[in-house]
Amino acid sequence: METTLTQEEPFDGSTSTELAFGCFAIGSLFFILFLTLQDNSFILIIGFIFIVLAGLLNIIMLTHLLYHFYICPQQRKYIGIKISILISNIPVAFLYYLIADSFKLL
Repeated sequence: METTLTQEEPFDGSTSTELAFGCFAIGSLFFILFLTLQDNSFILIIGFIFIVLAGLLNIIMLTHLLYHFYICPQQRKYIGIKISILISNIPVAFLYYLIADSFKLL
C-alpha cells in the first residue's frame, strides 16, 4: 500500500478581514451619530448592544485564527497579519470611548 502526502489547502482569512472592517465601519457610524445627534441616548443603547455582539463575533474569529495559526505553521505570517487586523479595532474602540466620555462631560 502506497502512502501519499497531500498538501493542505491554503487558509483563506478574508472573512476575518471583512469582519474587522465591517465592525470598524459600523462602530464609526455609531460614533459619528453619537457626536452629531442631540438626543443620543438611543445611539448609546444600540451602540452598546453592537459592541457586545461585535465583541463576541471577534472573539470567535480570533479563536478560529489562533487555531489555524497553530495547525498551519507554513502560513503563520499570513494568519498573523489577519490576527493583527482583527485586533486593531481594540485601540480604535478605546479611543472612541475616551472621546465620547469627554463629550458626555460637556
